[in-house]
Amino acid sequence: MNKKALIAIVTCCLLAPKGMQAQLSTNPDKFLGNITTDWPGSMNYDGFIYSDYWNQVTPENGTKWSTVEGNRNSYYWGGADPAFNYAKQKGFPFKFHCLIWGSQYPEWLKNLSAADKYKAVVKWMDTVKKKYPNLELIDVVNEAVEGHQPDTYVMREALGGNGKTGYDWIIKAFEMAHERWPNAILIYNDFNTFRHN
Repeated sequence: MNKKALIAIVTCCLLAPKGMQAQLSTNPDKFLGNITTDWPGSMNYDGFIYSDYWNQVTPENGTKWSTVEGNRNSYYWGGADPAFNYAKQKGFPFKFHCLIWGSQYPEWLKNLSAADKYKAVVKWMDTVKKKYPNLELIDVVNEAVEGHQPDTYVMREALGGNGKTGYDWIIKAFEMAHERWPNAILIYNDFNTFRHN
């Protein structure tokens, strides 16, 4: 979908008459989700009622590794818990975004050896598992297409490199996530992977 089409859809939703502003899907097997930012303690902000428009929640930055563990071994869940609790209260699916990304990971990770980077990734996933043991949806790897994030090599090195497939490190990330959340829907998230002229 191009940027103009996306803007048109969002504009339509926001400008729709009040009667049309109800939750966009009431089918329990379907949802229309969105991200939320770190609003101060509430998903509803400045008159905007999140659940009037969306019935799935993804924290934009609240569950990213750099937000949660910017300082090594010190964890901050204040940006994640409001979205998680709101989703549970409303009966919405909650999506964890994201476990592995070549951006917004802790700066301290860069200075570690490959072996220690791997141990840090294991600890990160184990910490997330302990905090949120029953995640339904997880963006396991985010934006790993070559050129999307200049620091993708940090995560690739941490998870064993390209290997035989060229994507062994991504496969490894999904295997690790599946070990911890065998019932979750595991997602690769990216943008501009398909283009047309």
